[in-house]
Amino acid sequence: MATLSPSRITHLPQGVPDSTRLAQALRPWRTRLLLQHIAHWCMRGFLLALTLVALVLLIAHLFPWAYGLFWAIGLGCTSLLLTLLAAFWVRPSPERTMRILDHRLSLQDRLCTAWEMRDATSSLALMQRRDALIQLQLHTPTKTLSLRPHKFALLFFALIALAVTLLIVLPNPMDALLKQQAAFQTNIAHQITHIEQLRQQLAQVHTLTPQQKTQLDQILRQLETQLQQAKNGTQAQQALAQAQARLNQLSNPQTASKLAAQAAAGTSLQGSGNSSLGAVGQALRNNDPQALSQALQKLSSQISTMTSTQRSQLAQQLEQAANQASQNASLSSALHQLAKAVTDGNASAVNDAINALQTTANQNATAAAQNNSIAQASQGVQQAANNLAASTDSSTAQAQGQGQGQGQGQGQGKGQGQGGSGGANGAGSQHGKIEQVYVPGQIGSGTSTQSNNGNTGVVQPGNSIPYSQVIQEYSQMAHDAINSSNIPPDMKDLIQGYFSALEGQ
Repeated sequence: MATLSPSRITHLPQGVPDSTRLAQALRPWRTRLLLQHIAHWCMRGFLLALTLVALVLLIAHLFPWAYGLFWAIGLGCTSLLLTLLAAFWVRPSPERTMRILDHRLSLQDRLCTAWEMRDATSSLALMQRRDALIQLQLHTPTKTLSLRPHKFALLFFALIALAVTLLIVLPNPMDALLKQQAAFQTNIAHQITHIEQLRQQLAQVHTLTPQQKTQLDQILRQLETQLQQAKNGTQAQQALAQAQARLNQLSNPQTASKLAAQAAAGTSLQGSGNSSLGAVGQALRNNDPQALSQALQKLSSQISTMTSTQRSQLAQQLEQAANQASQNASLSSALHQLAKAVTDGNASAVNDAINALQTTANQNATAAAQNNSIAQASQGVQQAANNLAASTDSSTAQAQGQGQGQGQGQGQGKGQGQGGSGGANGAGSQHGKIEQVYVPGQIGSGTSTQSNNGNTGVVQPGNSIPYSQVIQEYSQMAHDAINSSNIPPDMKDLIQGYFSALEGQ
């Protein structure tokens, strides 16, 4: 600890340099040192914040990150705030201030000693405080403690600020991909809403059994979950195709043949000279159980008044209808039963046969309604797939720019005007109904030479042919190709549905 010689006590001025005078003399130095401390920490905070902002923006330029700028600003502000809090937390204490000043002023612990002995009343303590005051008067806080940052810090700050500015101003190549992803997610949300509405509608269908409702609800709920988890259009289309295949499996494949047999039997009875029997045939053909019930009641009331010959003719017509309904065993049996009862003229047997026929018709109508509801669900899923494909094609075309929507399909067919726009998938628009499509291979006047993989050949220019003919030819080619390949059934249905939609345009 530095001390002064006792021989200098006689030179002390009037007035004792107590702790108050020392504290007053040190106050501007402590304030200046605190400002310097805060300035240095603020510079560190700005450098850290800008570095984090630059790193986040750089990552957002390399990978699709929708909230990159938001995170950059948030991390920058957070790091700056934390740095300021850290600066306040580690601010210099009075003792540390004395040590710093001793080092900066090269006082060899004079200030530390004076501060430690600030409350002492000994002559040595007085001499220490007086010497500290004299040394402080030889320097000024503003010149000794500079607030300017180091040159290296300024250079680094300039470079990182320039980098951040460039990353903000220059176009981000990920923006187009982010827009596509946003459009995809929006479309996915729309399709999920559509499927949810379809699921709620099916839950209100009374013709479906509880088991069928449960199965439909499970399939559609699982589809919604898969669509929410889909990362791209391919995954979404796969989920839709799988759901559609599962829905189609719920349909009763025998219902169609039974209804066809019922329609054939109804057509046979419609030609009857008996108006009531003709009404029965029309009701069977239309699959209308209510109209069938009314027609059978009229027929039952007439049978009791018929002659044997009339009953025989009526029974013969019923037998013919029963033979036409051979693919529907229950309906054929009920018609045979009614024909025998009519021949016998047994009113009780006629009523039993009519009830059996009515029951069979009701069962067929219920089965048809169930299949129609399942088909409605399948069509709803197919519509979602079509909407998703159309939206994906539109987003891709916008990202690639106008004029790139016309893709080259098989045979390098080109659509004239805007017809057949859709880019890679070759989907035709409504304009294709009235526009011409050129297909190579049609013989015309003149030739042209083209090169394909280094080979040159002569190609005949195409002639204009109707759009419907082109779609029909390509559809047949696609059907032949998928039937002779190992494509999964759900994908076959998706491809066939796609060309069916094109043929309907």
